[in-house]
Amino acid sequence: MKTITGILVTCALVIPASPAAAQGDIQDQVERIVSSALTIAADALDSVVEDRADRAARQRGGPGRDDRGPAYTEKFEKTVRLGRNGRLELLSYSGDVEIVGGSGEDVKVTATKSTHSGNEQAARAALSAMAIEINERPGAVAIQAKPTSGRSNSVEVNYVISVPAGTSLDLKTYSGDVTIRSMSGDIRLKSYSGDVVVREGKPASIDLDSVSGDVSLEQIDSERVKVNSLSGDVVFKGKLSKTGRYDLSTNSGDVQVVTDGGASFEVEARTFSGDVTSDFPLKLGGNFSSQLSGNNSRGARRNNDIRGIANDGGALLTLHSFSGDILISKR
Repeated sequence: MKTITGILVTCALVIPASPAAAQGDIQDQVERIVSSALTIAADALDSVVEDRADRAARQRGGPGRDDRGPAYTEKFEKTVRLGRNGRLELLSYSGDVEIVGGSGEDVKVTATKSTHSGNEQAARAALSAMAIEINERPGAVAIQAKPTSGRSNSVEVNYVISVPAGTSLDLKTYSGDVTIRSMSGDIRLKSYSGDVVVREGKPASIDLDSVSGDVSLEQIDSERVKVNSLSGDVVFKGKLSKTGRYDLSTNSGDVQVVTDGGASFEVEARTFSGDVTSDFPLKLGGNFSSQLSGNNSRGARRNNDIRGIANDGGALLTLHSFSGDILISKR
């Protein structure tokens, strides 16, 4: 929460010092950042209130500290039937998550619980007390790990989950990296702390909110991509559909789009304290063209506020960063 508050205060202090002509554009961008921050912060606070004792215990002795003794682990495995186009919901408080799309109609969950302790008996008791709950309902499977009633501990749970490729994902993680591969259904994720990687596949849509960590979309073919990050770089590497919409924004970090050299798109790119660079020749338009000098048709121009068209247009790119660079490059 201190990180979020600091970001919002910084934004508020920067605005008055900006030139009057730029106030409108900067204000619009800051409002987007504030809205995203408040939404994610509210979700985080809800979880803190509901699970305060458990989270406090984890923070007092965070997993991975060598001075707390050796590591103890316990594995949990379960397979359930979902169908080819079902929905997977996951709530993870501490630990990495890996989800892989494949064939079939089943969800296979492998969860590895781990903790550190100088007392083996206490460690085994803590592992046993961390229950993996899998709730099934028609067309959906929900997964959550939480301590049994009356107990709290510092157990971390790392997931490896295989699902049918067409599964829709609805994920919320608070501490840990997330990797998603080979999916074709919708992907929705809120990540509080940790890096996020989505690679390969053709997701119907991607909607990611990240508070702290880098977001990387690699070898992706999707028509709807939206990424909001408060602290971290945002990278998209993949195909741009002519009817696609790609909205990538970060408060503190760079934004990079890497796509085919023949891609056609319209772009609006804005950064407050960085530069915008495009390897694509852009036909510039609107109020932004007057800010550039030289031959506008050559591309590779640098500025901090650009709107233009590459080739015949089509895909819509909206790229925003408050304190980072924006780069559009060819692969």
